[in-house]
Amino acid sequence: MKAVRTGIVLIAVVLGLTLLAINLYGLSQPLRKPGLGVTELDQLRFVPKEVVSYHRSLALIDELAELDFPHVVAERANQITNASLVHVDWKRVDPVAYRQLVPVWENYFLWAIGRFSGLPQFERYHYADYRRNLKRGIGICGDASTILSSVLDRYDIDNRIVSFAGGHVIVEYQAPGEESARLLDPDFGVPLTVSLDQLLAEPGQVRDAYLAAGYSAAEVDYLVEIYGSRYALFDDTYHFMTKRYLFENISYVLKWLLPVGLLAGAVFLAPSRRRRSHG
Repeated sequence: MKAVRTGIVLIAVVLGLTLLAINLYGLSQPLRKPGLGVTELDQLRFVPKEVVSYHRSLALIDELAELDFPHVVAERANQITNASLVHVDWKRVDPVAYRQLVPVWENYFLWAIGRFSGLPQFERYHYADYRRNLKRGIGICGDASTILSSVLDRYDIDNRIVSFAGGHVIVEYQAPGEESARLLDPDFGVPLTVSLDQLLAEPGQVRDAYLAAGYSAAEVDYLVEIYGSRYALFDDTYHFMTKRYLFENISYVLKWLLPVGLLAGAVFLAPSRRRRSHG
């Protein structure tokens, strides 16, 4: 029994120190791909004129508290979200280089599932936490919409995520005191100035807003077609991706608790062994 206990203690110490070292190393590593938005442009769909850094994004979001009107906050948040993300060709880019496969030093639970499970949603992972999305700096329409929805929630602006079956996701918000809701497209960075009901009644009415933002007629025609498809409504990011939201947040707590627990267990077992040896 003494040898078994010693072996358990040794394994717990080695594993605990290894996992702790991985976590500590990850604190110094950028989740955002170096050179994002500058290199490999053929694999990027939308690139802001200047990709806003993670810390700058957070600062700009904090500054929204200085704005007086909710619709101004919402439209500014839409701009910040768009400027903070590079829309990549999601299924084409290198999942390791672009951190779609969550690095082991970022979260070894998410990394292990993505590396060994064969589940595509973990091989190219979409974050639920808006701050992690901003930190990584890449995304598609769903990522942009969950970021915007989370920011609007922070400022108590009622909103919901609108997911079209045709393949696009946007956000509708209702500013206090306003008679009707308005739509925002954070992926394209375009305020649509109409409600969901108005969009569904006449999808083509948003064409000019996209064209004025510099998007091609072909791209706009594609969007207008999508807005004629079926849709689903979600109250917030949690509703939009409930299981992932819960698992992700739990895994980020457990990645620290596990090594601490292993080391604490080793400390607990080691004195017990010594007491028996001296008894």
